[in-house]
Amino acid sequence: MKTSFAPSSPVSGFSLIELLVVIAIIAIMTTLSLPAFNSISQASGITRGGQMLGDQIILARQQAAARNRDVEVRIIDVADAMYPGYRAMQLWLVDGTGTNKSPIGKVLRLPDGVVIASNALSPLLIADTNVTGTTNFGSLGNRPYAGFRIRGNGALPSTIVTNNNFLTVQLARDSGTPPNNYYAIRVNPVTGRVTIHRP
Repeated sequence: MKTSFAPSSPVSGFSLIELLVVIAIIAIMTTLSLPAFNSISQASGITRGGQMLGDQIILARQQAAARNRDVEVRIIDVADAMYPGYRAMQLWLVDGTGTNKSPIGKVLRLPDGVVIASNALSPLLIADTNVTGTTNFGSLGNRPYAGFRIRGNGALPSTIVTNNNFLTVQLARDSGTPPNNYYAIRVNPVTGRVTIHRP
């Protein structure tokens, strides 16, 4: 019995040159799109940092009203080689005498590369001079901080006037005034309510 084999059909595929051209096109497109991805990532970090700060101020207002005590919003200077500046926060409850203070909740850190401005863009950090110092923040160790108090009625201290009630979240490397991208938070000095300003 004789077996016959059908002739094999030619195998089609990409040549080496075609593959190299496709790889080169992908590399060029990736290189061109990296700045856009970086920009989106940085903008997202600023937004997340601003929302974190705004949420903490709202929580401080709620805690102050619920306990009828002052609550300090402490903005912590987390100095390290990569991203120096005010990059963390924690709420502290003030007792009835006004002298003893204890932390409420944990320390929250801003996303990498994002800071709370410590210049004229954040006058709320320097408006109430009673809320500055150095203390132990647990895993961060002893760190300097600045901040402000929210009274039991939800208002800011009387030393804070309407034009000194802003905090600005921005990229650490962005030194412009105003920066190219930012998340500004305004705290109403009478009600403690938070409003947001974006470019």
